[in-house]
Amino acid sequence: MTKGTVKKEKSEEQKLLKKIRETLPTHIVEVEIDMNPKQIKTTNQVLEHCRLIRNTALGQAYTRYEQMIRTKKYRKLLQQYKFVSESLKKEQNKKEIKQLTKRKKELKKELTEKQMRFRLTEQDIQDDCDILRKRFNKALSVFSQTIKTRVWQSIEMLLFKDGKGVNFRSKDQYRSFESKQADRTIILKKNDKDQFFVSFNGMEMLLRFKENDLFIQETFSNIVHYLENSDSINKENMKLLKVGKPLKSTYRIKYNRIVRKEIRGKYRFYLQVVLEGAPVTKRKKDGTFRHTFGTGVIGGDIGTQTVAISSKKAVSLFNLAERTNKKRMQQIVTLQRELDRSRRKTNPDCFDKKGRAIQKMQTKSNTYIKKQKQLRNLQRILAENRKYAHNEKINWIRSLGDAFNIEQMNIKALQKKAKETTKNEKTGKYNRKKRFGKSILNCNPGYFISRAKILFEQTGGKVQEVNTWTFKASQYDHKLDDTNKKQLSQRWHLFEDGTKVQRDLYSSFLLACADKFLSKPDKQLCDQYFDGFQSLHDEHVKMIISNGKKIKNSGIDIPTAS
Repeated sequence: MTKGTVKKEKSEEQKLLKKIRETLPTHIVEVEIDMNPKQIKTTNQVLEHCRLIRNTALGQAYTRYEQMIRTKKYRKLLQQYKFVSESLKKEQNKKEIKQLTKRKKELKKELTEKQMRFRLTEQDIQDDCDILRKRFNKALSVFSQTIKTRVWQSIEMLLFKDGKGVNFRSKDQYRSFESKQADRTIILKKNDKDQFFVSFNGMEMLLRFKENDLFIQETFSNIVHYLENSDSINKENMKLLKVGKPLKSTYRIKYNRIVRKEIRGKYRFYLQVVLEGAPVTKRKKDGTFRHTFGTGVIGGDIGTQTVAISSKKAVSLFNLAERTNKKRMQQIVTLQRELDRSRRKTNPDCFDKKGRAIQKMQTKSNTYIKKQKQLRNLQRILAENRKYAHNEKINWIRSLGDAFNIEQMNIKALQKKAKETTKNEKTGKYNRKKRFGKSILNCNPGYFISRAKILFEQTGGKVQEVNTWTFKASQYDHKLDDTNKKQLSQRWHLFEDGTKVQRDLYSSFLLACADKFLSKPDKQLCDQYFDGFQSLHDEHVKMIISNGKKIKNSGIDIPTAS
């Protein structure tokens, strides 16, 4: 802005539109792009230049960061800043708080000056990317804007958060680029024959739609409807916002992204259209809705490998990601062993006498590269199967009710190895430090939770997390109105009268009977609905036994065939 010019204030209409944009959710629709060999080559060149800009800019910034943290003055300032920040949290004296706040500001200013001296500001990274773009000119300026943001986010994690390092992308790992606006660089258009195509870098590429895909057809018709009637749809939403009523999904294109996927050893390209509003409700071929949305409270005890569900309508205990094929998982293990043997045979200098890696791998045989592609394809199939299995179960849970009560879970903490070294009292041997890393890899409970939150929010429901420390779902007994700590190996909850229920299913029942503050189970609700839960529980356990289906870590014994 030039000197003397005054910034114009936003009109009321612009302010309302901004609020609508912030309020409405976002979803992505993915469609395959039909490309010829020349277009594939051009797109791969753009991806490669984007990758080189990102890696080079990040490498330069990380080198400067390492130089800065080696200086004694910076380390001393950082130590003082941390000490003052911790003291401020504990301090109660107003005079001391004032002095500490002033000192914190001074230290913050000195740290900022140090960062500026070593060129570690957002502007410096933007300048580096602009210089690099002159060399790697296939990456358009719109794409470099996104790269600048991502590089700065990586450095920001090191400077202001608990970042331990930066990750560089290899050729296979850098898979997408995107524009910042819908009408720049990657543009979705429609031709005279009513065919959708994407315009990018002087190329026009048709989209490949699946036959009878009602979801995609309805979504793209909504996109066209917004483009033709954007003013009337925006005005209608403004009226709804003023009254305080729920807003309607607009299906305005926010921006577009091109993604490269390696499927069965070949590259295929997809257009991801980022849209404003909730996704279209899926329908069957006859036009009826595929999923129903129930009302009521559901309790869910989510473990690393299983999920227990309890509601007034149904009780269920199932394995997470049951679609994953054991045969494919065994193939992955076999391939990983073959790759390890090949690495050691072709690169003997990279390993010491004990077989430990001492430097990066130098050479890859043609067989190694071939097997690597096979491994990637198997991992992709398993990831897709996990995703579809989770989505199926979440849709079924949503049909039972609209409030899903779960415990707070830190999946990353469960992945990590135990810090303390302990010994087994009986054997005297050291206990293994491994925890649930492999289970989390194969079953992905984190995605299940995040996907449940999104789906419930989009369909007018909610996922509520209870306070794990005060709720104590695995320890509480509603008949005694008291807690009793159990070992993890104890899979059944035994009542005083001799009746027993499966531990995870009982925890899910207690979660469904949570009080309004989500801090503890409501005893009155537990007494009211327990008989109904018990009959559903007994039926479900009998069904599991009769089907001969093993539920992991459930304690339900399946009789072996004689």
